[in-house]
Amino acid sequence: MFHIPKFISSKENPELADIIIAGIPYDGTSSFRAGSRFGPRELRNYSFEAIEEFSFYQQKTLDDIPFCDIGDIDIMVGNPTKMVNTVIEAVKPFLEAGKRIISIGGEHLITYPLFLAYKEFYPEFTMVQLDAHADLREGYAGDELSHASTMKMCLNGGLEKLIQIGIRSGTKEEYEIRQTDHRIIPVTSLEEVGDALDEGEVIYISIDIDYFDPSFVPGTGTPEAGGASFSDFMKFIKIINEKNCRIIGADIVELAPELDISKISLAFTSKVLRELLISAHVNF
Repeated sequence: MFHIPKFISSKENPELADIIIAGIPYDGTSSFRAGSRFGPRELRNYSFEAIEEFSFYQQKTLDDIPFCDIGDIDIMVGNPTKMVNTVIEAVKPFLEAGKRIISIGGEHLITYPLFLAYKEFYPEFTMVQLDAHADLREGYAGDELSHASTMKMCLNGGLEKLIQIGIRSGTKEEYEIRQTDHRIIPVTSLEEVGDALDEGEVIYISIDIDYFDPSFVPGTGTPEAGGASFSDFMKFIKIINEKNCRIIGADIVELAPELDISKISLAFTSKVLRELLISAHVNF
């Protein structure tokens, strides 16, 4: 068995950590290009080569953040129902202990069990989705549990506020849902993000890596032209920080490293995770 290192600057003892990084290597319903199951492993491996611990953007270092990378949740690619139940049971002990979880996917379906687990401990919170796709379908290819249905399932499960940023692809039905469902706030520009958030709002952030333009992150299952840059992401982080939002958890999904032989996608995503960790530490 190959040794997979923890993400750079991870502390050793999860009991002393405020933030837990957990990999969820599942891509069983990927509809175009699979491979995101390898995202958690390769992101950890590459973090030591791709980034420094210190962020020029937020003037803070990962070395000062009490987070622990616990490795991957043990999941077999296959039955999505079993995956959902496995993830819920795996993360609940950490939530019971008052810790926050930043998960590395894996496809976007992993957000659904994380949402269900969080609902037990945080009855009211806002989901902030950075994504190219609306993920509001009733199902995909005959399967109700699908990465294309994640946000629809969260809404059906009791989510009261969903802020969608960067959406530029979906069906006509999804487009109409976004216009008529009062729980969904479509954000068309970063300038609108601050207006969509209340001061001190409790938020969970879900980042599908195809939110970014594929010229920056080609290693993803369903790339969509016209996406964001890293500078756009840092503007988002600045807004979150200025609004003093309470980040209770987050995930980064749909990184498929084997689809990008240049490894640019890994370097890019590792920096996204670094900045997210720093912001989560500041905002709680």
